[in-house]
Formats: sequence, structure tokens, C-alpha cells
Amino acid sequence: MPADTSQRPPADSRGTWVTLAASERGAAHQVSGLPNQDAVQAGPAGPHAVVAAVADGHGHRRHFRSAIGAALAVAVACEAAAELAVRLDVFEAAEQLESEALGALVPTITGRWRATVADNLAAQPFTDEEQAIRARGDDPLIAYGSTLLLAVAGCRWLVLVQIGDGDIVGIQPGGRALLPVPSDPSLDGVQTTSLCAPRAEEDFRVAVVDLSCTALLGVLLATDGYGNAQAAGPWADAVSNDLAGLIGGQPPEWLAAQLPGWASRCASADGSADDTTIALLIAPSAPGQGSEAPTVPVPVAVGQPARRRPGRAGRWRSAWRRS
Repeated sequence: MPADTSQRPPADSRGTWVTLAASERGAAHQVSGLPNQDAVQAGPAGPHAVVAAVADGHGHRRHFRSAIGAALAVAVACEAAAELAVRLDVFEAAEQLESEALGALVPTITGRWRATVADNLAAQPFTDEEQAIRARGDDPLIAYGSTLLLAVAGCRWLVLVQIGDGDIVGIQPGGRALLPVPSDPSLDGVQTTSLCAPRAEEDFRVAVVDLSCTALLGVLLATDGYGNAQAAGPWADAVSNDLAGLIGGQPPEWLAAQLPGWASRCASADGSADDTTIALLIAPSAPGQGSEAPTVPVPVAVGQPARRRPGRAGRWRSAWRRS
């Protein structure tokens, strides 16, 4: 939603985004003995941009190496996103960036993820026990299945990329939520699209936000353990409103100290009981932020529609079930 002129950050602003993150093992996984199958990575990408990624490894037994798959996903996504981040200033229109994200960034991520999965499998072949779990005909990629949410934030442009479930919420100065990533009607709360699909590139959704005309205080990326823990829906506006007040009134160090507690409550038996991972990006335009914003260490947790093409039949869907 376009902001009032008084709220717009200058297009040539050289402030620095701050990235914070936390990940907690779900109560259900503690009971079952499963590890945290989420992963998160975030940090600077050049002098004025940051990247952040969260991934949720699927809990179904077919995806028995999904914790590794999620960790590989955030690593390759941040690497590829950093290569785009250093070129953000050359883009003059959101449509150009969207085309770049769909045509280059997404294929790079999926290609590198498949390659790193192959390397992992070559170094650690499936054990006899793992072979017994595999369904007949399963591609080895299925064992590593994961979702992925990615943000690339610079001075003018915010690029958002997603496959599978989870939530990306922009936090506007007035507290309203901005939900720029298109929804995927195929996500039914039980099954999800996945990096391990044979045509995963076609299941990515992309959004580009022009920060010169849309003011944001921050961006929240969260695995579905966070959203499923919220008491009532739709919850994005309430959470955005709360975060807008906190970002405006507290330093990043305070927010960094709170994030593990927020994730822990969502991951508890009183919340979703699912692994919960949060990445919070604080914009340079947020009150108290600027070019000298402090660098806050980001913990890395290891367990741990592309626009919808019309007329595509037979979509592969993960066997993952929320756990």
C-alpha cells in the first residue's frame, strides 16, 4: 500500500537494515524425539543490503533428512540472494526485478539446492534404515524436502521469494500488515509445495516492494509454526501492529533478546507445538535506526506461484504433514 509522502524513505537512503533471528524446537518434536527441522540464516550482503531466509523441513517420515534439506536451503538461498543484492541499485522498475527473481534467482536457488543435496548424499549415503523408509520410486531429493522463504532488502528494493507455507509480513508505520507475496491456493494446511518437487521452480511466488513509495518499519519471515500458534485469524495485522510499536520504541538489542522467547512460546504445547523460526528485518527508516545501526548476531538454527502457470496438471505435492 503506498504510504503518505511524509512517511516515504528517501530513494537514495544509505541506512543499514538490521537482521534478527531465532528458532525453537517444537514441543511435539521434543516428545517424538525429532530434531528441530527448521533453519534460518541472515546477514549483510554488501554495504547497504541484507538477506534473510527461513526454511521448514517437512515432518513426514518420507522426508527423513529434511533438517539437512532446510539447512542447505537457507545457505544456498542467502548465497544466491547476496549475488543479487549487490546489483539491486541497477534496477529501475519493480517489473525488471520480478523478472530477474523468477528468471534467474529462483532457478539458481533450486539448482544449487539440488547440487548440495547430491553432494550430501554422496558423502553420506542412505543407511539401511533410511532405505527402508523410502517409498518405492522416491527421488532422493524427497528425503530432504523443505519450504523456503527469502528476503533481499536494500536501499530502494525489497525482493521476497517463497515456496511452500509460512508467512512473510511487511510492518507498516501505522501498524497495518503488508502481505505482498501472492497466496497459493494449493496450500491447504496439511500439504505444501516443496523444494524437492521435480518442477519446484514453478511453485515459487515472488513479490517486489519499491521502498521509495511504500514505507516499511520491518519485515517478518516465519515458518508456519509461528502463524499456527496465533490465537485468532487473520492475525497478521495484530502482529504487525505490535511489532510496529516495539520497533519504534525499543533498540535492536532488546528485540534480539525477545525473539527466542517469542519463538519458544509459539513452539510450546500451548502454541503450535511445531518447530518455530522467525527472522525479523528492521528497516533503516525505523525510528532510532540509521547508517550506524548496530550489528546484532544472528543465530543459525540447524535441526534441525514462480507465478502460477495456468493449465499445469499433475502438480507434485509433498507428503509432509504438520507435526
